[in-house]
Amino acid sequence: MDRFAVEWLVPAQPDRLIHAMLLDRERPAPHVFAVGHGADKGHALLNLWATLKQNEVVAEAIDYVAAVYTRRTGRAPGESTG
Repeated sequence: MDRFAVEWLVPAQPDRLIHAMLLDRERPAPHVFAVGHGADKGHALLNLWATLKQNEVVAEAIDYVAAVYTRRTGRAPGESTG
């Protein structure tokens, strides 16, 4: 089992941001390790990844979010889109 998991907060109103919460399963539940937000799930994951990178947190967390983002979008975070 992975140490981390992503949980989503998807608002009912279309003009609100989606939040991606990174949960740490090694801590007492529920423990939110970090949060990202965006207009869609891909953007929320990218924001979460950037937040983790900026704060230089546990490499395992950064790698986990990068893998989730890559599975969802087909490209690695930080890749140029054009």
